[in-house]
Amino acid sequence: MEPLIVGDVAMGRRNTFESGVVIVGPAVIGDDNFFGAYSVIGGPCRQAHRLGATWRRNGRVRIGSGNYFGEHSVMHAPVQDITALGDNSSVGAGSLLAHDSRVGSHVTLSVNCTVGGHGVMLDWSGLGIGSSLHPRTVMGHWSFAGMAAAVTRTVGIGELVVGNPARFLRLNYEAFVRCGLDRAGLAQLRRYFDTGHASGSALVSRVVAEFESATSRTIRNRVLRSWSDVDLEISREVARD
Repeated sequence: MEPLIVGDVAMGRRNTFESGVVIVGPAVIGDDNFFGAYSVIGGPCRQAHRLGATWRRNGRVRIGSGNYFGEHSVMHAPVQDITALGDNSSVGAGSLLAHDSRVGSHVTLSVNCTVGGHGVMLDWSGLGIGSSLHPRTVMGHWSFAGMAAAVTRTVGIGELVVGNPARFLRLNYEAFVRCGLDRAGLAQLRRYFDTGHASGSALVSRVVAEFESATSRTIRNRVLRSWSDVDLEISREVARD
């Protein structure tokens, strides 16, 4: 069954669509993806609606190849540049990738998960059933948030976090095996966790560089904890106007 396509959509080969799928461009979609019933790709988010006539759809949705979208999953159009999903990732039924989020390859979003606006999930990371990632927050490579976790702070490389708010439990050893790391790669990774240094390993150096780049680009939302914070934030809003 063909999806309802609105706007400019570049479509790859062998994509599968169940009934009720809607795709709104501009969007670029790779090969061999599966879109479950009533999934929506590229629809406007709340922020775009609030901007009204001042918002121009300049950014695009980009989806790689080999991905799975469950029933009623949603991937919003960006407010700024891009909302992106890599390759061979899974977006469970009822899950949301909000505007300007960037999700890598081999990432797992279980059922009813949320990635907030400008959130980043790097390769081989994941969210358990009903978990959520706070806007402008990063999950490092091989990290995982357990069922119903609320991730409000950046999760480091290979960390397993649980709870609300999510807290570090242990390293996510399962991911190191699942991603196919050989003994040499595992040894390099263990040295990094033991020493905090990524030198001497192309694999670990690349992962650490990608993680540091993502965290430097993603500035957490300011948390207001007092009336003086409120006064300061109002002053900043007035200055921006």
